[in-house]
Amino acid sequence: MNRLLASRSIEIAAPINAVYTYAANLENFPAWFPGVLSIRAIDSRSIYEVGKSYEEIVSVPFRRSAKVRIDVVDANQPEYLVTEGGYAPLLPRMEMHFQVVGENQTLMEWRMYSRRRGLLTGLLLVVLSIVLKSRSRYALIELKNIVENNEKSMA
Repeated sequence: MNRLLASRSIEIAAPINAVYTYAANLENFPAWFPGVLSIRAIDSRSIYEVGKSYEEIVSVPFRRSAKVRIDVVDANQPEYLVTEGGYAPLLPRMEMHFQVVGENQTLMEWRMYSRRRGLLTGLLLVVLSIVLKSRSRYALIELKNIVENNEKSMA
């Protein structure tokens, strides 16, 4: 069973396809999620395809940065995208869910879990949970601003 570390949701004034297309393209992640220094695809699969892989450089507590392999493990456009990462202290699982809540209005839910087990990881997971809760608060606001501004510029 995965341990929930952080969860946030936000309503974005844009169609679900626009929100999903931007957020699910993980190469956009550094533009809206604090602490993600870079991310690049390491294969040629579609961004929505299970098995798509990325290399992420992320700022982590107690170190300057870490290189993490991220794999798409489940996806259903435009409803959700699920990734899992190989960062050993955390073994992260990220879920993004998208739902139409009105005309040109999308609810996006973001969650980060740890797949890591064991007593020694308890304190580390508490620290990482605090960091992720803080970062995600700003991340979803930034995502909302980017997607809504993109929609306005296309109108």
